[in-house]
Amino acid sequence: MIDLKSMEIPDYNPDKLENPQSEFNPSNWPTVFSKPVIGIERKNVVTKDGSLDILPGSLEAIRSMRLKGYKVVLITDETGGDEATIEGWNSRLMQIFGDAGIFSIDSYYYSTGTVKGDIYRKPATGMFRRAEAENPGVHFKNGWYVGHTVLDAKTSFKTGAKPILINPSEEEIKKLNSFANQKIKKKTRIFESLLEFEKTLK
Repeated sequence: MIDLKSMEIPDYNPDKLENPQSEFNPSNWPTVFSKPVIGIERKNVVTKDGSLDILPGSLEAIRSMRLKGYKVVLITDETGGDEATIEGWNSRLMQIFGDAGIFSIDSYYYSTGTVKGDIYRKPATGMFRRAEAENPGVHFKNGWYVGHTVLDAKTSFKTGAKPILINPSEEEIKKLNSFANQKIKKKTRIFESLLEFEKTLK
């Protein structure tokens, strides 16, 4: 079984901000998130490829999602990755979130699996089902999964979530438009950025 890790945002230190803003006040942060879950793939949605280079607007989008009351779970494939390295990236990403005024997310799951048919490797839904089991109120059939590839859209479709693709490549769009994926295409919405998607949320 793939060892999946969930992470929490570390204690926020406002002194880390180069230009602290009054709006980044943890005392004003919601304590109840009653709206549906938004699952998010890290790569090419929050960060560029496998790096920790933050994509424009992605942190603002996640912060706004939380302030609007949405549950947020990061769910990402790290196929074949070294777990110690990934844990280090995840810890750093959580620090970046804290510096951007994101004081909590519900959880963070990843899979390093390489074997086809692994229940935790997308398009299998194991990470999603575990997130539902471990986080009260998280039900993907009422929410969204935001990714970058047709594989992400397929996974979202299988969970019952609404598929969202962020800036997919021409190759991925061609796959989405294929006859084999026509049912998935009907459910999938495409946006240029995570922030563009977030602005459609009430």
